[in-house]
Amino acid sequence: MIAVFLYNILLIVLYALAMALSINFFLRRKQTLFLLVTIYLLFFIFDNAIIYMTEFINSFASSYNETFMSIPVAKTIIYVVNAYCSLLIINNLLKRKTSFLQYSFVVLLTIWMSLVPLMANSATKVWLYYLPNQLFLMYLGLYGWHHLKKTTDFSPARYFYTKWISLSSMLFGLLILLEDSYVIYRVDQYTFLNVKINNRNICEDIFSMLVCFLLLHYFFKTEEQVIEEVVEEKEDVQFQQFCRHYGFTQREQEICILLLEHKSNQQIADEIFLSLGTVKTHIHNIFIKLNVKKRNQVIEAYEAFNKSGKIGTEISSTAV
Repeated sequence: MIAVFLYNILLIVLYALAMALSINFFLRRKQTLFLLVTIYLLFFIFDNAIIYMTEFINSFASSYNETFMSIPVAKTIIYVVNAYCSLLIINNLLKRKTSFLQYSFVVLLTIWMSLVPLMANSATKVWLYYLPNQLFLMYLGLYGWHHLKKTTDFSPARYFYTKWISLSSMLFGLLILLEDSYVIYRVDQYTFLNVKINNRNICEDIFSMLVCFLLLHYFFKTEEQVIEEVVEEKEDVQFQQFCRHYGFTQREQEICILLLEHKSNQQIADEIFLSLGTVKTHIHNIFIKLNVKKRNQVIEAYEAFNKSGKIGTEISSTAV
């Protein structure tokens, strides 16, 4: 039981972390995609919280299972919202508009999940209740994969994430269906006097975790790229101000960059296609303007200039 408890906690923490980063990206970029992802993850958390309570609170489990067999309102809302959000997300990634037919699929799914509970209690009733959700997940995977193959204007990042989400949806839609079929017909009990339901689907959990890992990969990778771009831009501004301050010519700027990278005279000559003697002359002129005598003093002069506060307000505005 301790292992199951920790598993639930870690799962909710994973969902919450991915959702928090998604909210952050939505507030910063104002893109609908991140709002949809946030809602999608929020209902992951609701679903897992309900499942967690059915596993640890017997009175809640009995009440929930009885309600589920007659009027499964909570589960239906969770599935319908997730189906709607996942449809919009995949179309957003594919840069396609959601068609009337696709909206109709979600409406039919809702009607199906509302009517099936009216049947007599049985394993087949529960299996039929879940069936359209797994078929819809497989459909989204096939739909995404089909249109991804026909598209040529995707960035590498968009192609990568769309590909893995599509493949995962196809694979796990099938695996979730197979696990449901086994558990519903072989493990659960649906007799008149005893309704015992295993509400957790491990394949479904693995799929949700994979989605979260893909999201975390995107969020952290994107954040690193933004930081790198800001740092590079800031360093470029610093270097340009340094060169202007000491009156470097264009050629001296090119050579100074290579000096800061610890390149030898011969390496500098080879890289910018100058003779060794010409390179030495330019380095001598740099030394004179900086009032230094050694190569390592060039780096010290550059670092001292940046620390001296002479880099101006332009850097501060770039960092922001």
